[in-house]
Amino acid sequence: MENIIKKHIVLKILLALLPALIFWQNYAWMTLNSYLGIAFLIIWALMIWSVYQFTEKNHIIERFFRLTEISFFLLPLSAIVFSFVLGSKAVSSTTNGFEQAGAALGTAIGGTFVVVLSFIIGLAGGVIMHLITNKYEKKAEASGIKQAETLSNKHGIILSLVVIILLAIIMGSVSSAQHSANVAKEKEELKNSLQQGGTNQPNTANTEQAKPETKKVTLEITKKGFNAADYMSGSYQDQITMSLKFTNTTDKEIKGVEGTLTFYDIFDNKISATKVSYDKGIPANSSKVWESGTDYNQFMDEDVKMKNTELKDLKYKWEVSTIIYADGSKETF
Repeated sequence: MENIIKKHIVLKILLALLPALIFWQNYAWMTLNSYLGIAFLIIWALMIWSVYQFTEKNHIIERFFRLTEISFFLLPLSAIVFSFVLGSKAVSSTTNGFEQAGAALGTAIGGTFVVVLSFIIGLAGGVIMHLITNKYEKKAEASGIKQAETLSNKHGIILSLVVIILLAIIMGSVSSAQHSANVAKEKEELKNSLQQGGTNQPNTANTEQAKPETKKVTLEITKKGFNAADYMSGSYQDQITMSLKFTNTTDKEIKGVEGTLTFYDIFDNKISATKVSYDKGIPANSSKVWESGTDYNQFMDEDVKMKNTELKDLKYKWEVSTIIYADGSKETF
């Protein structure tokens, strides 16, 4: 008997890869690829355990094919879980209603495609494996060899399925908790780095936490307004106007500066971001004010929110990407 068990060890290890891979794909969808390496080893070991005490070749093959059949039929359900979890994470990572709507629509379209594809593959694979499994089941019965009534032999299929689902729930919960913690950390860091509009001086604490390149050229919004279209004067587009005060904190004259200005509401939700390029020159340790304007579209949520948010309630983050000095030198960040 010991020789028979040893003879089939290689078969058990190698053939266990088939159901392990399909169950692993189910797990990956359910958890959005959380701890894939560890999960695969656990699932593979679980498959081997479910047949480890089998002594007859046809029983071993029948059990593995039965597990593979179940794993195929489980694919559509896993795809549905995948779509739901992905949509929840995508929406929770966005910062405004417009982005949330886009994330929900994108994941709905992508999720539907995955569900349909997994249903086709799962149904076809499950049916094929069911027919093959029945064939080996008959061969196992015809052999007349009875397998021992052990825990793995008798309940290996149901226990394997339960363990895989529990593993997905636990690992998925851990991953979700980490994601929530990361999102909260990012929002806290963002909150600490924002400047509040409507003040004459930038927040000192926030300025100290700013990146070095940002502190070389600071930006302050000193005034915000709105200009309606005036056809008599040749203006055909409404505009949101702002006064941007650039301060050169270096000892070198700056010829031009470029960066990104991102706007947030009072809840630290992102409104919009715009690229700012100023090339009027800023003397060393001096400031220049730029009266700028951006076209207003009443059908864009970001534009409407920017227009309706008063300067005292507007928060913003300034990130420098390029500084060009009057002596010809250049810094990029």
